[in-house]
Amino acid sequence: MSEVENVAVIEIGGSHDECLLSQFFALKQRGCRVCFIGTEAIWLRNTSFHALVDVFIPVKLAQGALADFLTMRRLNSYFQVHNIRKVILNTAQGGHVRNLCLTAKKSTEFIGIIHTLRKFNGSFTQKVISKKIKKYLVLNDYFLTQIQPAEGQKISAFYPLRFPSFDISPSDNKSSKQITIIGGVENRRKDLVGSVGLMKQLEDLDLHFVFLGKSDPNNEGVQQFKETLRENGLLDHVTMYDHFVDEKEFDRVVKQSDFIWPLVHPETESAVEYFRNQIPGALNVALGYKIPLLVHADYVQEWKDLKHAASYRLETFRSDLEKALANQEELKSDLEQAEACHPSFQEENYLEFIFGHKVKK
Repeated sequence: MSEVENVAVIEIGGSHDECLLSQFFALKQRGCRVCFIGTEAIWLRNTSFHALVDVFIPVKLAQGALADFLTMRRLNSYFQVHNIRKVILNTAQGGHVRNLCLTAKKSTEFIGIIHTLRKFNGSFTQKVISKKIKKYLVLNDYFLTQIQPAEGQKISAFYPLRFPSFDISPSDNKSSKQITIIGGVENRRKDLVGSVGLMKQLEDLDLHFVFLGKSDPNNEGVQQFKETLRENGLLDHVTMYDHFVDEKEFDRVVKQSDFIWPLVHPETESAVEYFRNQIPGALNVALGYKIPLLVHADYVQEWKDLKHAASYRLETFRSDLEKALANQEELKSDLEQAEACHPSFQEENYLEFIFGHKVKK
């Protein structure tokens, strides 16, 4: 009988939860014993992880530079004692990860996921990390064309497309079409100013917009956005959450969505990073749930993963959206049939990259 492989997955930054479930599922499919090292907050808000993780080790940082450094050193000692030879860093960047790499044993292989393409372009901290990490994953095939791997470095793409699924029926009273924006109201990540004018064009249509994430009611930007919606008579057409959206509610709302709208537009603050250095969270949610995206035409032309998206131009937004609504079922069907949009396909590729071959059936 072959020895069970012990694998650690680390997320000490407290974010990128959406990338973890696919990894845990894939590793358990292979028969690995999975150790998850992360913050208490991530563990508590993601109950779907619990059945797939054999050992959870909470990590608390920001205790001071020396204390944090010693925490990283203790983690490396834990890997040695418990025969963990592969460590997957869900966010392979930052000072804590650097310290983890600096105190690691040669016998432990580190593999990392990079969420921001800029980390490959001159970051000194990342260069230190890359002395230990020789295999990186990025979250889109497009980014592979933008990276020149360093000598001895392997880079592949991985789409984490598995999300918690609950036995929830769509709303019985849902009559209007629903367009969902993943995340809360935030100017830096979404073209909120532009969105109001676009939604105003559609106010006579039976449409509803949902910002699926916490929009802090005490935040000045959120308050201003609500006031702008009120002034334009749109407040009743938009749903926002003033609290964290849990797994079950997230699943329910996405499942009843007709389109997912990244709300990223060229030459706005929303485009400084998205579709350039990192993917919007909406992309993998849409591919995983098989809900068509509503995306600006410039990005559809560049990104092959958007070939099943509905495209629009700002100047023709209403007619483009009406066309998208007419073609919605066809777009959804195309997503469902696309092999690369199936979680199992992506997870097999993930295992092949991590271990050198796919999971045995």
